[in-house]
Parts: sequence; C-alpha cells; structure tokens
Amino acid sequence: MTELVCWNCGESLQDIPRPISRHATCSHCFNELHCCRLCRHFDPKRNMQCFEDRADPPLQKENANFCDFFAPQAGAFKTQTRDRSEAAKTNLDNLFGTADDHEDKSNAEDAADTAAEHEEQPAPTLSKEDEARQKLDDLFN
Repeated sequence: MTELVCWNCGESLQDIPRPISRHATCSHCFNELHCCRLCRHFDPKRNMQCFEDRADPPLQKENANFCDFFAPQAGAFKTQTRDRSEAAKTNLDNLFGTADDHEDKSNAEDAADTAAEHEEQPAPTLSKEDEARQKLDDLFN
C-alpha cells in the first residue's frame, strides 16, 4: 500500500492519527489535511470536482471541511504542482516569448553592450516590447 502524503508538499503523514481530524495539519507545510485535495473523491475534471454525488463540496478545495465522505488518498500530491510565482513567470514567458528566447536576446544585448564599450558607441535603445519585458523582469527579481 502506498504511504499517505500531504497533498501540498508530499511529506509523509504517518505521524497524523487516523481518522484524520478536521483540525489536522501537515507538520511540514502546515496546510489543512481534512480537505478536498487530499480526498479520494476529488477530481478537478468534474464540474463540482467531486465523484461523490451526495457530497456538498466547498468552493475552496484546500480548506478544511466537515465532509462526511472524506477518505484520504495516497496519491494526492502531484509533483508537477508549482507555486504561484513560478506559474506567473511561466505565463509571462509564454506571453512575451520563451525564456530561451529572452536569454538569447539578453546574451545578444550583453554582447552588443560589450562591443559598444570597446568601440565607444552609444548603447542601442530598447524597443517598447523590450522595455516592458525588462520592467516585468525587474518586478520578479
């Protein structure tokens, strides 16, 4: 049988008494455990995100609830889950081009700056798109 782990961080929950109380939290990330995200009935593809038709699922799937149909699921942790800042950075990269394209542009700009320093020419001006991208990058750094 697969070991029960936290839905948020993937840490083992073997030290949590069974049945899992509504007040139980993960000892590593302190997220609530008696919630939809740890339940075997949770399915993000369904309309109300719950296989149990008789359940009245809450709107916030990460918050503790009083669901009588709660049953912990061993595979609730998804390794591809990213934190919000990483997701935001990825969305921005997708909006303005991939991160590799941005790095290539940065490397080209660095090379141009180095050449400009040696030739003592004025640095090239950035396009509006590059200026906007630079401002957004500065926000995350």
